Amino acid sequence: MSGITDRPSPAPTAQDTAFAERLAALAGEALSKPTTEVAEQLRAQSVHVALLERQAPVVAELLSMCRAAAERWQAGGYGHFSVARNLPAAPPAIASLLQSAIDGEDDSQLHELIARACAASVENAQKLIAIGAGVHALLEAGPRRFPAMATTEPIDPRRLPDLRARLISAQQGKPAVNRLALALFENTGTLVPYLNSADDAARVLLAQENDRLAKARLYHVDEEMTEAAIRKAERGRKGPLAPHRVPARRGFIAFGKPLVRTVPQGEEQPADIVAVSWGPWAADFAHAPGHLRPTPVAGPRQPFWRWFGPDGVRHIEAFDGREKPTWWLTFWSRPTHAVPGTPPLLADNETTTGATETPGPMQIGTTDEVAHVVYACWDFITQEQVTKRPITQQRVQPRKPTDLRRDRRKGVEDDSAVHLVTLRGRRPAPAESTPAAPAPSGRTLDYRQVIAEYDRSHCMNPRVHRDDPERERHHHEEITVIEHVRGPDGAPLRPTRESRTVRQLTAETAAAAEPE
Repeated sequence: MSGITDRPSPAPTAQDTAFAERLAALAGEALSKPTTEVAEQLRAQSVHVALLERQAPVVAELLSMCRAAAERWQAGGYGHFSVARNLPAAPPAIASLLQSAIDGEDDSQLHELIARACAASVENAQKLIAIGAGVHALLEAGPRRFPAMATTEPIDPRRLPDLRARLISAQQGKPAVNRLALALFENTGTLVPYLNSADDAARVLLAQENDRLAKARLYHVDEEMTEAAIRKAERGRKGPLAPHRVPARRGFIAFGKPLVRTVPQGEEQPADIVAVSWGPWAADFAHAPGHLRPTPVAGPRQPFWRWFGPDGVRHIEAFDGREKPTWWLTFWSRPTHAVPGTPPLLADNETTTGATETPGPMQIGTTDEVAHVVYACWDFITQEQVTKRPITQQRVQPRKPTDLRRDRRKGVEDDSAVHLVTLRGRRPAPAESTPAAPAPSGRTLDYRQVIAEYDRSHCMNPRVHRDDPERERHHHEEITVIEHVRGPDGAPLRPTRESRTVRQLTAETAAAAEPE
């Protein structure tokens, strides 16, 4: 006799709710600090509840908490939560049950399935309780793309001009060509010119990268802005990229917090990304030695570049970049060993992105993770151009004339000034005094409240918004409202866990919201 019963599980009591909250809290602690003691407590609590006759209502309460957390997850812009993807070790039957609860399955059917699973065996009940608590902890924590600890030191903004000049010098000459040619010969490149010789391909790549570096505007974003860019990257970009949202035609951003990419379990951890350079790119041989020409091939069209991806090789035909601007991004890391003659930074990888392209969801375990952070930094820096609510402030650190003349001798064409970018807003501590934010008309607040960070679609021409639903005569820009405090100065700070859901304004909703 299996012990499976068709009776629905009883409604959760206050004791069941307390059990569920305790399990969820333990799972959250195990996620943030996976110590043996916390893991043992979670295991003991799961076994204890599974041996009681109240395991089914406790699981029902846990799943209810998971559903509420999943709604907050989606309100934060993280998309659909997949139990199978985030917890691949979970048994398929239990993962399916949890996914049904998160997706809003009918409660009566769900409770029946819970009762069946718990009555089948104590082991099933124990797994369901522990995994349910783990799902809730993951949903509450949010996506964790970049670990907090980096193994390398960030770039000192005072040394950034010297580092750029040294990098240009290190990429000139035969040794740099030989190093890159060897790497290309070993098929470690992603975007490679279509040439017979690896040496010639290396010369093209180095010439183009040096042109980007020599004319790049230097930026340094502090640790707080880097973390804000990571959060925005996790939420995903809703609109396409545009040339006016790129802060400079050619640029070089150094991060105040090195970015540690996510890697699958068992694979070698890649180097931390400390900086990213960018510039316009076209599938041609601009800035290359004049004698280099693409390899002739038979066919109606001539490929100029090759892209080596996980799905094979793709040929890229020639284009000049005028009709559709495209940017080349190079990701820089520090060398692991200080060997004489080694450049101060090493090109870890590269990618390209085109105007009018909407970046898709962040691809975990690839350089796409870092690219999304760069797009977020672009949006932050250029937000003051599209709205009256800038969220960053820049302080320019000029280069001394004597140092600038030395940079010129090394091939630098930029003014070598460092743009130090920081966030304007700061979250105050409960005891701090904060300037009052403007309260809505007709409403007086007697407390202060922290408003969570969110993105919204900003209409650039509200006058024609209602009459132009297809956006033929106006367009929207994506802007970010960083975490801030609302309320009068000196009022008590009220803690909140509320998530703010921002809905895009359309002509229909605007007409419905307008008073008659």
